[in-house]
Amino acid sequence: MSGAGPTIFSSVAFTQDHWNRLREVAPDAVVRELPTTDDPRLEEMVADAEIAFIEGYHHVDPAEAPHLRWVQTASAGVDALLGTPLWSSDIPIANASGIQVRSMAEWAFSCILSLQHRLPYLRERQKEHVWASRDPLGHSLGDLADLTLGVIGYGSIGREVGRLGKAFGMRLLATMIGPENPRDTGYIMPGAGDPEGVLPDVLGGPEYQQELLAQSDVVVLTIPSTPSTRRLIGEDQFRAMKESALFVNMSRGTVVDEAALIEALRQEEIGAAALDVTEIEPLPGDSPLWDMENVLVCPHVAWYSPAYYDRLMDLFRENVRRDLAGLPLVNVVHRKQAF
Repeated sequence: MSGAGPTIFSSVAFTQDHWNRLREVAPDAVVRELPTTDDPRLEEMVADAEIAFIEGYHHVDPAEAPHLRWVQTASAGVDALLGTPLWSSDIPIANASGIQVRSMAEWAFSCILSLQHRLPYLRERQKEHVWASRDPLGHSLGDLADLTLGVIGYGSIGREVGRLGKAFGMRLLATMIGPENPRDTGYIMPGAGDPEGVLPDVLGGPEYQQELLAQSDVVVLTIPSTPSTRRLIGEDQFRAMKESALFVNMSRGTVVDEAALIEALRQEEIGAAALDVTEIEPLPGDSPLWDMENVLVCPHVAWYSPAYYDRLMDLFRENVRRDLAGLPLVNVVHRKQAF
């Protein structure tokens, strides 16, 4: 183990400029980067690592890294680590929650506005060179102002969705674990989200979910994938929703019973859906979701922004700064609470 500064192993590929930004807070850091875990050099490179920076689907075995003190992931979701030796250890794991909130919330409202104002239908008429001004199927379903937005999972992403919803004049309902303590204690981008948890008109616990579904014109799902949330939204939940409701899922496909969603769309129990995630990814070619006119399907890209890795390094740099100063890390995953 180096005595000059923290020894960092990274399976995340960064530019030299990114690492130079890290050295503004840790000038003596020793960085060893290997953007794949399928490499015979891995064991040697992690052997003396004190800090590991990993992609969400990678993990470092603590048995191979006896000096490892903490781990930073490049993703907000850490479900891929469940059951690994790293997960079973007591080594702190910090996730990347908070850095993708703007791109994901903007993706959600891109879909909401597109479906509300019938843009997919009008795009098809454009391809046919049809000026469909008198076609009622191309007419807007109405303004967002005064509609009710329901956010299931009022974490960092849900809060930014809520903030944008309030800017459109929507009524905001939300659920979270522990609504009596609504303050956001994770990583917060300047100007984003709802740090104090004051924006919702109603903020309830998980038991408020069915009422939220019944009242909402737009339902946005932003909860993590855990054993307890698997297929959390199914037949009963879709039946509780308004027939005109728009359902948006950008958390994980496993939190929705996809067969129940397809049936709810077919039976017009809900109005439309926008999906960035599906139960199986890539979405199988024979899935009915591909061809449904009231569905937008995207290939799990809502998180992506050209600035993502800049923001990721900002978060990691802050955690390294805190570590060297003896301060608590931000975004530490509470294993029992999360799963």
